[in-house]
Amino acid sequence: MSDKIDFIELDAPQQVVAGEPPLLHEQAMHRVGHVQVELVAQVGSTHMTVDELFALRAGDVVRLDEQINEPVVLCLNGKVVARGSLVAVEDNFAILLSEIL
Repeated sequence: MSDKIDFIELDAPQQVVAGEPPLLHEQAMHRVGHVQVELVAQVGSTHMTVDELFALRAGDVVRLDEQINEPVVLCLNGKVVARGSLVAVEDNFAILLSEIL
């Protein structure tokens, strides 16, 4: 059994700019870049009873607790990571990011 430990040499650390998150080192990114995550756009939420939930029918309107001009919240695996506004890109919805946490 060998007591030798092999270390990889990293480039000099990148200078962090205030307000900007540090970037992952390129050598580390190839190790995690393929990992699947869930990114969810949360437009708003509401609270209702189970009776109200089961009484819902097609065509009913469910009022959310957010105002029309409130930012959409992006959650990565359940954690808020960004905010932005809802926009249309061709025939799809998209999020124009205004804040990355």
